[in-house]
Amino acid sequence: MRDPWIIAQLAVAGVLAVLSAIGLIGILAIERPELAFSFAGGVQVFGIFPGLTLSLVLNAFLMRRPGPSRALKVMLGIEFGLIALLLLFHFYTDPAGLTFLWALLIWPVVILLAVAIAIVAIVRLSRMRADSLTPEVPTA
Repeated sequence: MRDPWIIAQLAVAGVLAVLSAIGLIGILAIERPELAFSFAGGVQVFGIFPGLTLSLVLNAFLMRRPGPSRALKVMLGIEFGLIALLLLFHFYTDPAGLTFLWALLIWPVVILLAVAIAIVAIVRLSRMRADSLTPEVPTA
């Protein structure tokens, strides 16, 4: 499990989990909504970040055995870039509200990309297992 892509997924998942916990505790327990940093941050704290955390951890464990392919690395790179944008929108709000609009447009893309990464990883893992279970037929 020393693949840098797997470690990166777990690290990003850890950051998202911590931000989500800070926001949830701030909003629910100590009634300090400013710990969510923005309205977009509040939405991300309750729904987007916990889902992405679960997805990244699941994908890291699915990719553990065969290792990520080039296609998965490209998809992960795009996902990390979109998560970086979401983090920017989490901490910064402009007066016109354009960051919320951009976050609103990016949320479904990140969610669909995370689902696609999981599907590709599951298909690769199932093919690898099917190949390992198929007995070799001797040729005469």
